[in-house]
Amino acid sequence: MKALIIIIILGVGGYFGYTQYINPDEIVKVTGNIQVSQRSNYNIKAPQVSGPLYVATVHGTAQNTTSKTLKNVIIKYKIAGQNTSAMIFDMAPGQQVEFITNSIKTKGKNPPFSLEQVHAEKMN
Repeated sequence: MKALIIIIILGVGGYFGYTQYINPDEIVKVTGNIQVSQRSNYNIKAPQVSGPLYVATVHGTAQNTTSKTLKNVIIKYKIAGQNTSAMIFDMAPGQQVEFITNSIKTKGKNPPFSLEQVHAEKMN
């Protein structure tokens, strides 16, 4: 009987550790879309030798899904293999905020992009 209780306690402890440290709940829900615009990439004094140059950013929304205020929310994306990010300084519980990442120069008109990481600090 003691062995069964110990196994149950270890199972509950393992589950708690998994949910709190290894796979924490999503505290910021992020949705974003890429926006690409073409830029002129030539120097008036020199002929154009390369293809068109594009500038890409991710525009989106972030929502605080917790009941606590968050600060220093950093949203990291990867566009065409290059890292970019956006920062939101404060988010109230349940608040939804629009963001725009820093721009990335790319030669592709439709570069691949992916959400890499979201980091936030909880305030008491």
